[in-house]
Amino acid sequence: MNFKQLSYFVAIADHKSFLKASQALHISQPTVSAQIKLLEEELQVELLERRFDGTVLTPEGRDFLVHARTVLNALVEARASMRVHQSEEVGRVAVGIPGSITGLLTVPLIEFVVRELPSVQLRVVSGLSGHISRWLLEGSIDFGLVYGSGPMPGLDLEPLLEENLFLVGRDAASLQRLLNGKRECEARHLVGLPVVLPGREHGLRTVIEDTVGRAGVSLHVIAEVDAPEQLKEMVRRTGCYTIASVAAIRHDPHETDFAIAPIVNPTIVRVVSLAHTTGRPLSRAARRVEHHVKALIAEELARGWWKTATDSAGQ
Repeated sequence: MNFKQLSYFVAIADHKSFLKASQALHISQPTVSAQIKLLEEELQVELLERRFDGTVLTPEGRDFLVHARTVLNALVEARASMRVHQSEEVGRVAVGIPGSITGLLTVPLIEFVVRELPSVQLRVVSGLSGHISRWLLEGSIDFGLVYGSGPMPGLDLEPLLEENLFLVGRDAASLQRLLNGKRECEARHLVGLPVVLPGREHGLRTVIEDTVGRAGVSLHVIAEVDAPEQLKEMVRRTGCYTIASVAAIRHDPHETDFAIAPIVNPTIVRVVSLAHTTGRPLSRAARRVEHHVKALIAEELARGWWKTATDSAGQ
């Protein structure tokens, strides 16, 4: 197995055609076919299936494509880092940030890269924790922030902070009847409330349901919405509720439209962790960007507005 074979395989997967791949690579089609045959013989599986309407990946081919992209991306980053013999950070860096803190980190991070790392191409992608975990495993991003600190297959996690979650309504009146004398919402008062949350495969949903479930509370989830902006729009337009962090609301353009209250008995706490793909080292440029992500989070915690959030050491 070699770089050439992996490149040919990925090109065929992208173009869905041996002919189109060979044209894009400026190599004869028989040469491409011969290299793919050698690759399949070494792996002892069929990776590609030719059909009348094009070439498709077999199930084994789809699995191998993830590994092939990871290897090729790592080689590209290695070449880029060596190009100037470590004199400056160069190359592309892709970072995954959960939607609830995208507004908090994205612009300051881009400003830092433009100012301090002019030879680095930064890409920030936003999604839920489940999306970011999948992008890491696929090799689409270099590192990301995810919710949770427990074992995640294929990923290494570094806890950065813990934060309490809040009940979110569209205005103060919507929360008034649910609060106690300390302006808190007892978890038992969540029973029967129309709540909109992300799907069950995402970290936030798991944390919420596991925590309140241990207190015997069952939530009435009327809809599952994975996109953070649409989730908040549901609250704003329909009068339902959601459960989120202060960071998710503070940087919303309609922040003043919402009302929030801490949930107690039990408190719902989630961990924000830095995630890397196991066994895949970061480039020098990615390490600099990662370091600044940590610094930005530390700065925001120091400002004091991020209620009940603490760093992972409880400082």
